[in-house]
Amino acid sequence: MKCKIEKPFEYGEHPADVLIIAYGCSINEAFMNAAYGFANFIYDPSKVEPRKLIEIEVRGVDLEQLLFNWIDELLYRLDAEKFAISKIESLKIEKKNDEYTLYARIYGDEYDEKKHGFKGTIIKAMTYHMMEIKKLNHIWRIQYVVDI
Repeated sequence: MKCKIEKPFEYGEHPADVLIIAYGCSINEAFMNAAYGFANFIYDPSKVEPRKLIEIEVRGVDLEQLLFNWIDELLYRLDAEKFAISKIESLKIEKKNDEYTLYARIYGDEYDEKKHGFKGTIIKAMTYHMMEIKKLNHIWRIQYVVDI
């Protein structure tokens, strides 16, 4: 059966923070869309030019820790290096010896509020609150909360 997702990500209801829900036909696509949901909440990734390539590798003992470390790394890159995502060229998750590793190649540029916009909210931290990673029928669904 061919998989088709209606939308790559959306934002859910949360009383104090931000609930991000991402979808994908594969776990790799769902993790990629989780990153786009994170970036899109802060700025407009479609306005970021793919001038710089970075490679990221994160690990986790399970998919939840891998997701936490993935979004946390993207937040670090934005805060410390001002790196804004334009597009994720590739993302691959592997499991070896009871550990997951995520490899990603990401194009982006230095974040510039005037060029890329600012949607009015600063994400302070990744959390484990309400985190879920599930495969429903043929679609992967990831949800996580970031602290604002």
